[in-house]
Amino acid sequence: MRELNKKGFTIVEMLATLVILAIMMGVAIGAVYIHAQNSRKQSMETIASTSYDGMVNYMMENGILLNPSGTAGDSQSITIEELYDNNYVERPNDPYNDGAMCSGTVTVTNESTSASTGIDDYRYDVHVECSGDHVLDVTY
Repeated sequence: MRELNKKGFTIVEMLATLVILAIMMGVAIGAVYIHAQNSRKQSMETIASTSYDGMVNYMMENGILLNPSGTAGDSQSITIEELYDNNYVERPNDPYNDGAMCSGTVTVTNESTSASTGIDDYRYDVHVECSGDHVLDVTY
């Protein structure tokens, strides 16, 4: 009888290898998806933070003070688009939609009745909206 050539892999060995590779791909795809979601969230947080900084610069450059007479409840709002148009912030690129911009507002409130309250004592409420109903509200 002729002896069989035993070089190569059996079907079971090939299937086991493919199953292992499929499991590894599933784990890797899940990790990449989670990383992408975290990056998008951090991008929205960066937009909120730079909008806050832009509003502070806007108020300082325009000499805006809230409650200079000591009355409570004075506030000022501006859209993130206006801050961008006036070069106080970089373009707020939408992390969920390439080419689009996020929108939102920054509202500054001084609830103190002290006439000596300054820009650092105000409450800044930043509202950021990106495509796909992604919203972030931050208070500084």
